[in-house]
Amino acid sequence: MLVPEKRSGEIVLVCRNCGFVKKHTSQSYKVRQDIGEEKRRKITIVSESEVRSTRRSEEELELMEDYHKATLELMEAESEERPEGSG
Repeated sequence: MLVPEKRSGEIVLVCRNCGFVKKHTSQSYKVRQDIGEEKRRKITIVSESEVRSTRRSEEELELMEDYHKATLELMEAESEERPEGSG
């Protein structure tokens, strides 16, 4: 693949593999690189120990439930305090 490189004040195209040099003749160029399918595929592996560590404990679940209940109660109280036409 030829890539642009500045040598002695002018732009030339140089091969990364063999060092072949070609004078740059156009104002624009396009670099395209094909990626094989084997590089695009990704596999996620989740072990059982990781799953266990992400599960929430009973205490965390209770705290979350209490938080949600308190939030709902607060929202209900605020909606009751607002006049009918303002919301």
